[in-house]
Amino acid sequence: MSVQIVAFGDSNTRYYLGDTGTPGPLEEAWPAKLEAMLRARGVDAAVKNEGRPSVQADYAMEHFAGATAGADLCILGFGTNDAKRFEVPLGEFLSEVSDVLDQAAEAGMPLMMLGIPWFSEEVAGPELQNRLPIWNESLSSLCDQLGIPFVDLYTPFKDDPERWFNERTTPKRHLSAEAQTRVAELLLPLVLAWLEKR
Repeated sequence: MSVQIVAFGDSNTRYYLGDTGTPGPLEEAWPAKLEAMLRARGVDAAVKNEGRPSVQADYAMEHFAGATAGADLCILGFGTNDAKRFEVPLGEFLSEVSDVLDQAAEAGMPLMMLGIPWFSEEVAGPELQNRLPIWNESLSSLCDQLGIPFVDLYTPFKDDPERWFNERTTPKRHLSAEAQTRVAELLLPLVLAWLEKR
C-alpha cells in the first residue's frame, strides 16, 4: 500500500540557500531524503515538499487544507519566521499553531511537528535568538498534550553551526544539506512507528 506524506513548513523544509537567497535542490531537502530512506526499507512512500520560504504560522493556518489535500500524514515545520520578529508574541504563535492542529484533528489528519531550529543571534539580535528554547519548550508541551510526535531541531544543531547551517557569508539561519539528512534520520523512526500502527 502506498503512503502519501506532505512536508508543510518554511524555508528549512524547502531547503534554502541563505547566501544566495535561492531555493536549493529539492533532492537535498529532508522530505526527499526521508522518502528515499522509506523506500530503501520497502515502503511505497511519496513525501511532497510544501516548504515555503519566509512564511509564518498564519500561512500554515490559512493554507493547511490545500497543502495537505490527499495526504495520509503531515509533518509540520513552522516557527522560525515568527520567533525572529518582536511583533509576534509567543501566545499568538501558539494560538495559530493550535488552529492548525484543530484543523488537522477535524480532518482526521495525523501530524508530526518539527521544532524551531537554532539561528544565529546576528539574524535578529540576541534577545530574539534567546526566545528559541522557550518557544520550543512551549511547542513541545502543546504537542505532548495532544499526543503529537515532536522532533527537537534546536538541540542537535546549535553547537556546530559551521557543519549544520549552509551560510558562509551571511548569518547562519538555514539548515545545511547534512542537517537536512539528519532531520530525515530523526523523522524516520517516528514515521515507521506510525506506519506500523496504521
